[in-house]
Amino acid sequence: MPPLKNRRTRRGPTVRHWQFRFGHGLLVLFLGAVTAHAQEFVPPEIVTTNPPPQPTSSGLQPESLPGELAEDISQAPVVPSLGPTPVSDVRFLMDTLGLKNLFGESGIRTFGWVEGGYSASSSGSGLLSVEPRTNRFGNEFLLNQIGLVIQKPLKQDRFDIGFNVRYFAGADAAIGQPRGGINDPPGNSHFSHDFRDLYISAHLPIFTEGGMDVKVGRMNSIIGYNGFLAPYRPFYSSDYQFFYSQDGAFTGFLTNQHINSRLDIWNGMTFGANTFFTKRSDNSICYIGQVNYWLTDEQRTRLTGSVYCGPNAIFAAPGMAGNYDTTVELRIQQNWSDRFVQIVQSNMGWDTNTPVGTGSWYGLYTIGIYHLDPQLDAQFRAEWFDDVKGTRTGIDTDYAEVTLGLNWHPNKFLEIRPEIRGDFAGQPAFGGGGDPPTHRSQLTGGISALIKF
Repeated sequence: MPPLKNRRTRRGPTVRHWQFRFGHGLLVLFLGAVTAHAQEFVPPEIVTTNPPPQPTSSGLQPESLPGELAEDISQAPVVPSLGPTPVSDVRFLMDTLGLKNLFGESGIRTFGWVEGGYSASSSGSGLLSVEPRTNRFGNEFLLNQIGLVIQKPLKQDRFDIGFNVRYFAGADAAIGQPRGGINDPPGNSHFSHDFRDLYISAHLPIFTEGGMDVKVGRMNSIIGYNGFLAPYRPFYSSDYQFFYSQDGAFTGFLTNQHINSRLDIWNGMTFGANTFFTKRSDNSICYIGQVNYWLTDEQRTRLTGSVYCGPNAIFAAPGMAGNYDTTVELRIQQNWSDRFVQIVQSNMGWDTNTPVGTGSWYGLYTIGIYHLDPQLDAQFRAEWFDDVKGTRTGIDTDYAEVTLGLNWHPNKFLEIRPEIRGDFAGQPAFGGGGDPPTHRSQLTGGISALIKF
């Protein structure tokens, strides 16, 4: 996601052709599979005779990026849990409208959502400086997202082919429009559209009993806890790490080797930060990797370590990009009980040869989610982020934010997410109307409605 245009320092103000055709070709391939009632191809010589048992629970919260990534895998029905219904399990399109009869036994499914919300800000109206994101307009209602997904998750007990088409439109698509995308650059900051995912995938029963999953195309990142799309994040607003220290989505390939039921290892190559079948820059061939490890079979504690490096792998503030980014992320998810989940995540990064030398940034946050009852969650986030030399936000200072929120989900179709948030900075960093920032602190209150179908 592109950062802001103006740059400030601690000392005060000083301040498509082939790509689209390739992406369109993939979409035609996918939709052709839908209309032809794609049938599963299972070469008998590589079917595993003793498939690993499927878990009864993923141990992940559905309103998270790890929960979104888990949708790529076809799993047995899970034990019902507290919290909102995963958007892929609402099944209004599949069951109520009867699309499951169209798809038959192919394994294809479809679902979607709509999110809109309002944010009030002490900094004034209009485009807000630095944060919050993506609800970035003060005192204004936004149609944030209209999303539609057609996907075929991968079976894990045999060779299998899948795909994922995840399309969305709205104000968030404008801020997340990829390089080379279908509306690049967006002409309207309040509305655009984008394929967040457009890839083919395969499960290969090789190397280990769990096999390997492979994805090729445009896909969501594996870095970060908070997802960009509305059903995959706990709050209406997002954290600093999400917007200034992570890669969003990219074009490239990923492999996920399932070492065993507790250990997964990701490796892949990307064309740089947020691209649609093109490179971010001439040299932006980047490496991305991640290790996920559950300490026990009960899936109480999950450790995650990630690295992403290469030219233009992470967005810089305008005019502040260097020639090589390195980002390291460490995360622990602790399921203290069926009711309480805590996440602690740290990002640190470096960008060499920027106009101000080597830029660096460091972030740390904790998120707590407490399921008060089957229809109501209480949520908390506290964060610190330091943009040394201002190469990420455009302002050379450190930030802190505290957010308190609720998630009321009276049924499987609806989530209402109110929140109150305080942001603080070492230098003037906050303001409204797109004007230069004049405030060192900012209070925002937001509420969104997420309808899933």
